Amino acid sequence: MVTLTLDELAKLKKYIRIDYDDDDPLLETFYKQAGIHIRNQVGAIDETNEDMLEQYNQARALLVQHWNDNRQSFRSEKDYEVPHSLNSIVLHLKYCYPVGDQV
Repeated sequence: MVTLTLDELAKLKKYIRIDYDDDDPLLETFYKQAGIHIRNQVGAIDETNEDMLEQYNQARALLVQHWNDNRQSFRSEKDYEVPHSLNSIVLHLKYCYPVGDQV
């Protein structure tokens, strides 16, 4: 299981504007699931490529924020639409960073 360090969790919470600790376990679960979701769309993430890793982490944070903001049971389809910025980053990860590419 992916475990966030306290610093990583604090950065994630700052990014999604959460200043309480009640949802920390849920955020960690969302973060793990976001990583799986993105890797399933993109393929392998080259963690030695700093640019790719930065975009991967940004996409994870965006997806965690999206899932956290849309936790209600009943939402209209328009409200649950995945942000365009997330789709854009996923496309960059998929097509701009072939595994092993050391730009």
